[in-house]
Formats: sequence, structure tokens, C-alpha cells
Amino acid sequence: MKLRSLTLTNVRKFAGQSATISAIGDGVSVVSEANEFGKSTFFDALHALFFLKYGAATREVKSLQPRAGGAVRVSAQIELPTGKFTLEKSFLAQKRAVVKDESGTVVALDDEAERWIAHLMGSGIEGPAGLLWVRQGTTALEPGGTSGAEKTEKERLLGARRDLLSSVAGEIDMVTGGRRMDRVIEAALQALGRLATATGQPKANGPWKQAQQEAQALAEKHTELDRVCLELSDALVQRREVSARLEVLEAPGAQEALAAGLEAAQTAHNAAQDHAEKCAQAQDQVALRRLEMEGAQARLDKLIAAAESFEKAGEQLSDARSAFADAAEKGTTADAVTDRAQTALSEATAALTFAQAAKEALQHESLTKNAVEKYDNLKARLGQMMQKRDALEQANAALAAQSVTDQMLDRIEDANAKLARAQAEAAAGGVQMYLEYEAAEKVSSNGKALDAGAHRVGQRAVFDLPGIGRMTLDPGDAAADIMAVETAQTALQAALDAVGMADVDAARRSAALRRETVAEIALLKNVQETLAPEGIEALQAAVAQALAAVDASSPSQSKAPLDPVEVAQRLEAAQKAEQLARVDYDTSRDTRDAARAALARAQALRDAAQTGFDLAAAAYGDPDAFEARKAEAARDYALSAVAVEDANVALDRLQKAAPDLANATADLARATSAFENAREERLRLKTIIADLGATIRARAEDGVEEKREEVAGLLQAAQERAARFEHEAAGLMLLVDSLRAKRGAAQEAYFGPVQQELAPLLALLHADAALSFDPASLLPQGLARGGADEPLDMLSGGTQEQIAILTRLAFARLFARQGKPMPIILDDALVYSDDNRILAMFTALHRVAADQQVIVFSCRQMAFAGLGGTRPVVEITQDR
Repeated sequence: MKLRSLTLTNVRKFAGQSATISAIGDGVSVVSEANEFGKSTFFDALHALFFLKYGAATREVKSLQPRAGGAVRVSAQIELPTGKFTLEKSFLAQKRAVVKDESGTVVALDDEAERWIAHLMGSGIEGPAGLLWVRQGTTALEPGGTSGAEKTEKERLLGARRDLLSSVAGEIDMVTGGRRMDRVIEAALQALGRLATATGQPKANGPWKQAQQEAQALAEKHTELDRVCLELSDALVQRREVSARLEVLEAPGAQEALAAGLEAAQTAHNAAQDHAEKCAQAQDQVALRRLEMEGAQARLDKLIAAAESFEKAGEQLSDARSAFADAAEKGTTADAVTDRAQTALSEATAALTFAQAAKEALQHESLTKNAVEKYDNLKARLGQMMQKRDALEQANAALAAQSVTDQMLDRIEDANAKLARAQAEAAAGGVQMYLEYEAAEKVSSNGKALDAGAHRVGQRAVFDLPGIGRMTLDPGDAAADIMAVETAQTALQAALDAVGMADVDAARRSAALRRETVAEIALLKNVQETLAPEGIEALQAAVAQALAAVDASSPSQSKAPLDPVEVAQRLEAAQKAEQLARVDYDTSRDTRDAARAALARAQALRDAAQTGFDLAAAAYGDPDAFEARKAEAARDYALSAVAVEDANVALDRLQKAAPDLANATADLARATSAFENAREERLRLKTIIADLGATIRARAEDGVEEKREEVAGLLQAAQERAARFEHEAAGLMLLVDSLRAKRGAAQEAYFGPVQQELAPLLALLHADAALSFDPASLLPQGLARGGADEPLDMLSGGTQEQIAILTRLAFARLFARQGKPMPIILDDALVYSDDNRILAMFTALHRVAADQQVIVFSCRQMAFAGLGGTRPVVEITQDR
């Protein structure tokens, strides 16, 4: 099929217009127009004509409609081996599809026309990003996104490539390398997909999974029925055992024997308990008699101790009174010594105070003298500071009037030097004219007569010579030297005028005077910093403080002048005397304090001894009746000791005859527990027998054993079915793996046709290079060149673009070999190729165009000028 013309009516930017591309040639045809011309609109409209239904209202169709609305019409004239035909579709409004032959006769209409076009196009090149048509901005062989539509497009294009390769590789075995093998694998995969997932696990809701789930459910039910049957069996055994135990407990005489044993144990326990109470009463009597004996013993011991304490307290009181008298005498002596030491200390302190007053008077005179000297010194410095400040102000004023700085002088000197150089150069190369007159007429220039003598000619000048004519003098380069002198003079004068100086010498004298003034200012500032480092205000404040100190110092009250040496000697002697007197006083005071403390301790000991004696005398009582009270206490103690002995004998007699209360209590507890346990066990066993009877009746009525046998049969059938499905899935997986392995071995021959077509095209760009293909996607995956294999995604964008275009050209050659040459359409492709490779790509396009049609849309008019080929006619007309 070849495309001869394409007409768009009311499509996008061509609203109310018809745009036609005609005279499309057999080989390469290039539509090269500027951006926004509508090239992509032609491409999208052509795609809609061949691949979209005339009744469609999808977003892709609506994108062709202009804003003004209306019917979108696309028509194309194609040429087939059977003749020329016109295809036309109208979308959105006046929906129509029609196919006409060269004479205008309708060949097919609407749905029939759609089937005619679909049969014409086949399934191999469907879509704008298909095998042969390349949309603007598309460089890959399939969509790169992950949306549902893009995944569907990838799968469709993969099927198209597989169909194409399988059909052109007919010499390969029909099962292992062709489409039949693909169908076998697909059928096996579909059968496997009904049973299992891609990982070989049972598929949800599939027959294998359902069989497994059924077997699992039956197994769980069988387990539950097993458990119920076991419960029934256990209940029967347990009921027999419980009934036997109950018969033993209810045997004749068993209950009466337990009751008689309980009564005998109770009688023995009561007798033992009564005897134990009598023993406790005897123990209480022993304890009472023992307390009476201990009281009598305590009274006797107290009388004996009171007699001893009374005698000892009398001795302690006599010793304390003697010690108190000695301490009182020592305290009186210490008080007298301390009084004498205190008097001596007062006299020494007074003498020291007098000597210190003399020293302070002498220091006051010295401080007053120092304050006056400090004030006079600061006052003199302040006067000098004020003089220097006035001088500094005068110097600053003079400096402000001296305008010639060193920088300004440097500019003046520089301008003067330049003037000197210009004058020297002018003198070396200048022209001078000397005039001597012998008559009254004179030479004139510009109407002005020239006097006799030398005249410098700095530029071209014309002179009038009376009676002779005119003379022209041209100094040549000397004119530039004279102009340089004038320029330098102007610059020098401007520099002098800027500082108000008449000449250079005056400027030099002014700059020297300014430097002297700057030095004087610096010296005055240094002197000021020396006189007043903190500033004149701080110095003034210091003078005021010194004056205040002088005013504050009062004149000395001493009438006679004081001798510093004599004052120091008196003060030293008074200090030593005061120190000795203070030491004597401190020593005497310590002695006095110790004596007073000893007296206080002696008095406390005496008072304590008196109190102890009074207490001992009170405890001793009347001395005349003491012996009688002591004899009475001894008699009471003897009687109470005899009573204790009698009570112990009675207690021992009772304890020897007492029964064992602990054994009686334990035997009673045992008999009581046996009687109660037998009664409770009978009740418990009867309850268990009743519960087991109910359970046995319920399980027997349910027929659980019959149900278990039925479920066991169903379980075996379900397990066999699941095993059969598992075996079937394993077989299908083995079949698919084996077929894929066979197909992998045939891949080299499978890709042979496309590699054969691609090799000469690829050689135009890369000598000795070859592409490797991915068996899964049937697309290029790497480029081998220079002994290295490079993954496709690691290549540059331009190389990837070129490989994608060349691969499409190879697929186009395969279509041609099948007898179905299809037009190749490129919309703004080759956007990343450099100048050399784009020429090689042009050659590749022309190589393919020898057998089939290539249509190129491009906005790069200069770059694609080297492509050559036919330039179709583009016409745009206004619809009526």
C-alpha cells in the first residue's frame, strides 16, 4: 500500500478549512514545515482514519475536533496492486465511513468499510507507536509507561512482532519456532492458569484449590467426628468405673461403721480436753505462788539495798561538802587576780590610744601636704593641655586652608612631567618658519600679518605671499606632538586650578607646608595623649577632685611640730605594754573562769549528794524499826517458797496421768473427714453418672459413628481429586518449561530475518556492530561493537533513537518480503542525531524507500534539506 494524498476538513487548527497533502511519491517524501503548521495534526488524523472507528467518541477522537465543533472529516487516497482507492471517515457529527474505487464507485460503507480497512491494515502495524509509524517525540519501540492502556499496548505490539517473526521464519520447525509453538504454550499456560498461579501454587477459586479446600474441610469434620466418638467411648468406660465406686460406698454397714468411729473419736477427744483444762489450772496455781515468792524476795532485797545505799550516800555527802569549800576559796583568789590585771590593761590601752593619736596627727599633716602637691601638679598639666588644645585647633584650621595634599601634588607633578615630555617630543619633531623682510609687504595667515622672526607651525597652514601667491606648510606628525603639548598644558592647568595654585612651585611649597602642619598636629596629639591619656574631661575632673581633697583636709590641732621618730618610738612602746597587759589579763581571766567552773561543778556534786542521801534515808526509814521489818520480809519469802514447791508437786501428778490431746484431736479430725468425704463422694458420683448417661444418650441418638464412616469416604475422594489436579499442574508446568527451552534454542533462527534486514542498515552507523534481542519482548536489548556489549539503556539518547528507527525499517522490510509493503511514517523523528549520523540515517531511509514508501514530517527545514526525496504539495482552502 502507498499513500498518495491526505485531506483534513475541520480538524483542530484547520477549523472551517480543508488542508491537503498531495503528490506523495513512491520513495522518500518530506513534508518540512515550521512549528505550529499542523504536521502532528496530519499524523493524528491519518491514524484516526486507519485505526479508529467512525462512530467512536473517545478522547482521542474528540481531540481532533476544533473548539467551534462540527464534523471532523479525514480522507486519503491510497494505491494498491489492484488500483487506487479513496478512504473517508466523518467523526462526531454526520458519522460515516466509505471506501471508493478510482472511478468513484462505493466499494464499502460504514461497518463494511471499517472491515475493509482493518483487512487492509492487518494487525501488525496498528497504533501510532506501532512497528512502522513514529509519533513526534517517540523514540522507543513500545510505550514506556505502566498504565493499563500502556500495558495493553505493549502486549499487542509484542503479539504483532511475534506474528511477523513467526510468519517470516517459516523454515523453522512449526512447533518449536513458529506460531504453532506459541499457541501450544499459550494453551498449556491457559490450562495451567485454570489450576495454578504463576508460582505453581493452587489458584484461588480454581478446581485444584477447591479440591484442596474440600479435602481440608472434610478432614477437619472427620477429626471432629473422631473426637465425638472418642468422647462417647470414654463416657461409657467412665460410667462403669464410677458405678463400681458408688457400689462400694453404699455397701451394707459401711456408713454405720464410719458413724461409730466418729462417735468414739469424739468421746476420747472430750475426755482429753477436760484433763487438759485441769492441768492448765494447776499451772496457773504454780505461776501465782511463784509470783508471791518473787515479791517477798524483792521486798527483802530492797531492805538490804536501802541499808547499803544509806551508808554510802552519807559518805558521798561528806566528800562533796569538803570539795565545795576548797573550790569557793580558789574562786575568790582568781577574782582578785583578774581585777588587778584588768586595771593594768586599761592603763596600757589609754597610753596606746594617746600614741596612736600622735601618729594620726603626723599622718594628717603628710596627707595634706601630698594633696596640695597633687593639686598643683594636675593644675599645671591642665594648663599645658589647654595650651596644646588651642595650638591643635590653630593647626587644624591651617590644615583646612592648605588644599594641596600629597595625592594632588602627585597629579600635578605627573601632569607637569607629561607636559615636559610632550614639549620635548614636539621640539624634536616640530616645524619652525623663520621670516626676514626686505620690503614693506608681510606674509599673512588667516588675514593676520606675521612679524619677522621664528614661527612654529603645528598644523597644516596656508600663508599669503604678497605678489607671489599662497604657500602651504604641512608639519605632518609634528601636528600631533603640538596637540599633545596643548593637551598636557590643559591638564596641568586644570590640576593647578583645582587646588588654586598659580604654578607648580607654588603647589610644591603649599604641599610641603601641609606636610609640616600634619606633623605638628600629630605631635600635638601625642603630647595631649601623654598629658591626658583619658581625655581633657577626665583631667579636669581629676583637678576638681584634688582641689576638693585639699579643701577637705583640716589643719593640724598640734601647736608644736611633731618629731616622727619620737612618735614612732612612743607608739611602739605603748603597743608592747598593751600586748603584755592583755596577755596577763587573758591568763587571769582564763584562771578565774576555770575556778568558777570548778566551783559550779563542786556545788552541783554537793547538791546531788544531798539529794541521794535524802532518798536513801527515806528508803531506809526509821532506824529503830529496820531490823524488825527485815526479819518479817525473810519469813514471808520462806513461806512463799514452800507454797511454790507444793503447787509443782500437784502439777506433776496431773501431767503424768493426762491422755494425749493432740492424738485425740487428730483422730477426731480423721473420723470427721472420712464421714463427710464418704457422703460428698456418694453425691458427686451420682451426679457424674447422671451427666454421663445424658451424654451417652445424646451421642447414640446422633449416629456419630455412621457419620464418621461417611465423611471418611468423602475425604478420600477429595484427596484423590486434589492429588490428580496437583499432578496435572506439575505436568503442565513441565510441558511449558520444555517448550520454552525448545523455543529458546530456536531463537537465533527466529530472529534471523530481522537481523538480516537490520545488518546493512546498522552498518551505515556502526561498522562491525550487531544488535542482540530480548527473547521475551522481541526488542533490541544491547549493542555489540568494538568487542564490548553495551545495554541499550546505557547508550546515548541519539544512539537509542537511531536504533529504534533502524529496527522499524527492518520490520518494514519484513512486511515487504511478505508482499505487504506498508508506508513508513515518521513525525519529527531523529531529533537527537548529530550532523554525520543524520546523513547516515537519511541514506538508510533511501535504502528502504527503494522498495516501499517513506513519509517524513519535520520542522527542521535546514537539517532535513539533505534528505532529498519528493516534496509533496500542501494546500489549505477555506470551506464554503
